[in-house]
Amino acid sequence: MLVQKFGGSSLADVAGFQASGALIREYASKEPVVVVLSAVYGVTNLLIEAIDLAVAGEDAESAVAEIGRREQAIIDGLVAEGLDAAELQRVLDARQERLRKRLAGISLLENCPDESRAEILASGENLSSRLMAEVLRLQQIDARWSDSDVLPPANDSWLDSLIDIDAARDALQARLAEGARVLVLPGFHGRNAAGAYQLMGRNGSDYSAAAVAAAINARSCQIWKDVDGFFTADPSLVSNARVLAEVSYAEAMELSFYGAGVISSKALAPLAAAQIPCEIRNTYQPQLPGTQVHGAASSAAAVRGVSLLDHVAAITIAGSGLRGQVGVAHRVMGALAQRKISVLLIVQSSSEYSITLCVRTEEADTARKALEDEFHFELLHGLVSAITVQAERAVVTLVGDGMKHNRGLAARFLTANSAAGVNVEVIAQGSTECAISLVVERGDAVAATRASHTAFFSHTSHIDVILLGCGNVGAQLLAQFERQREQLAAKDQELKVRAIANSRQLLVARDEIDLQGWQSQLEEQGKPYTLEQVLAIKDQLGLLNPTIVDCTTDESLASAYTQLLGAGFNVVCANKKANTLDMAYYRSLRETAAANACRFLYETNVGAGLPVIDTLLGLMRSGDQLRVFQGILSGSLSMIFGLLEDGHSFSDAVAKAMALGFTEPDPRDDLSGMDVARKLLIIAREVGLNLELHDIVVEPVIASGFASDAEVADLPERLRALDGEFAEKVKAASAAGAVLRYVGRIEAGQARVSVEAVPASEPLGSIRDGENALVMLTDYYQPIPMVLRGYGAGGAVTAAGVFADVLRTAWRPLDQ
Repeated sequence: MLVQKFGGSSLADVAGFQASGALIREYASKEPVVVVLSAVYGVTNLLIEAIDLAVAGEDAESAVAEIGRREQAIIDGLVAEGLDAAELQRVLDARQERLRKRLAGISLLENCPDESRAEILASGENLSSRLMAEVLRLQQIDARWSDSDVLPPANDSWLDSLIDIDAARDALQARLAEGARVLVLPGFHGRNAAGAYQLMGRNGSDYSAAAVAAAINARSCQIWKDVDGFFTADPSLVSNARVLAEVSYAEAMELSFYGAGVISSKALAPLAAAQIPCEIRNTYQPQLPGTQVHGAASSAAAVRGVSLLDHVAAITIAGSGLRGQVGVAHRVMGALAQRKISVLLIVQSSSEYSITLCVRTEEADTARKALEDEFHFELLHGLVSAITVQAERAVVTLVGDGMKHNRGLAARFLTANSAAGVNVEVIAQGSTECAISLVVERGDAVAATRASHTAFFSHTSHIDVILLGCGNVGAQLLAQFERQREQLAAKDQELKVRAIANSRQLLVARDEIDLQGWQSQLEEQGKPYTLEQVLAIKDQLGLLNPTIVDCTTDESLASAYTQLLGAGFNVVCANKKANTLDMAYYRSLRETAAANACRFLYETNVGAGLPVIDTLLGLMRSGDQLRVFQGILSGSLSMIFGLLEDGHSFSDAVAKAMALGFTEPDPRDDLSGMDVARKLLIIAREVGLNLELHDIVVEPVIASGFASDAEVADLPERLRALDGEFAEKVKAASAAGAVLRYVGRIEAGQARVSVEAVPASEPLGSIRDGENALVMLTDYYQPIPMVLRGYGAGGAVTAAGVFADVLRTAWRPLDQ
């Protein structure tokens, strides 16, 4: 014997009834079947809406009419298939008439007694089950409809009853003995000895089917829905969630209770007690195996899934008067039980100073009032200091029978959420060790779910990029992202560009931007934006580990890095201005990043693609000390002074460097020496010197203010006035066996940038054509210094350095 339950999503229209009927016919050809039906999709919610409107004295006709429209459409569809639906039409018309009369009475009373509510809500399943019986007869299946009198309630609750399974066993056997191959029952309710309807609670059709299966000792209980089964997480929140082949009763109960709306948690109790397996299947994809729910899952996975229970409130009772008092928890639970409030979880501090519990948000005010009444004396005399409610919370739960046999899972769970910037407010674990729950702010719920799922179920590292600045370096970076896509995937790395902005417009994609056409997309779909709108992208898209990449030279954006880091963004910057603002801000950047578990990376600030910062920090961490530093830190000036060495005029050298893309957008930023000064300041600060930008002695390549009124395109022409001066300097240096170079130098705590005549035989003498070089004399590296050299300018090289930093921000799943 088989029990099949079809949910409302499987019964939305004629096609759904026919698909469900085909499945019933397939299984009925092999064995007798009992079918349990939910109401037509959306009808129960509409009935509730109609009752609520009537209680409020408002017109409920629109809801009643919509109920009739949905059910009438199915009847009409069956008539079109050849069904004589006269009796069904009579039943529908009579129900609609009675419903209107009942609602009129409720409106007059401004109250709906529970008994009346149960009768009204039961009407949805009564009609849908009759519809299914007719669909089956139309398909030449021996089917019989039965009232829910075969499911006698076990208690007096009108709205959340239990089924007397022993009594149901005899009633069902008698009904089955009448000989129909398929018995069709309405779910969600039973009928008591007086013939009145009693409901089985919200989503009670699952429970009805489970109780029937237990009563008749069915081979299996199939729950047919519009989902493929239990997932490792909600697939609408976690794109790579996968279907679970099997779960145990305990795992299914935990997943269902804490938000996985696949099967009612109440339904699992009779199935587990009778050891009847349950199958979760998709009505519209019946070829899929779905999820098997049974006594003990055979696979050895420590964790089955991550569930999310939304719309929760946390209530805390605290006070010194709770310490050592017997029965406090009993009083708490009793006070809430009197108000029929279900406690979702409860924890007590080891000092007995406080108890925290969670209830559904809509019950929070009632729960708080109940506890204030119960602890009135303690509140009056200061024995309880406060009863506080934290609304807008969510519970994220890790579920798995195997957790009890594996160490460190709670640590991994907490670490994943910490790394995602989620603040965990409450931790709860049952004695069975089948589930660990975290209470978090509702705004962090999606990030917490994704972080937890990534930690336990993903082997792919994730990077979500928001690119600000898409000029030379930014455009090169996007091209490199696109070229490296396959290589990243081969290494289990997933990089998505979620947003791109220039100085005027911001383009945001729901999933990711197509990098093959980003320019046209930005131009056509981009919108003016503010920093606040950039900050909103994290929550708007539910990003777990977003990284903002700054490829601008905008000082105002650099000044906002602490705000970005504080909001949970990693920051990767080619823009060096943040690190060269005042020392207080320099320290604040690092403190904010650490406090929010975010990465602040800026390797390209000094040497483009050269590993300058990493090398320096590695030396400092090993206990080394910098004695003397000298370096060529500008690829553009390296190119310009190399061209001077080859005999080019100064103006021609600048023009050629501009044409090759070696200079800043405005070459005067290079020629002022301030770009090198900023790089030197960063190096000084990284090795521990407390310097400000104004402490750097700067000798510019051209005098301050020279050609300040010229457009960038006109600059080379204006620089011709300096060709003679530079020719003389080159000639003098050559006569001394030296070459002109623009050098940054740190020695004895002082920093200076200037044009120097460097002996051609020294390390810096051969640095030209865009190369950078750093010469470091340290405690460990002397008398022969450490030398780093390589190309330090150009969009591609700088973009490659930024790319390397971006990869370092990847969200990596913890070791399995």
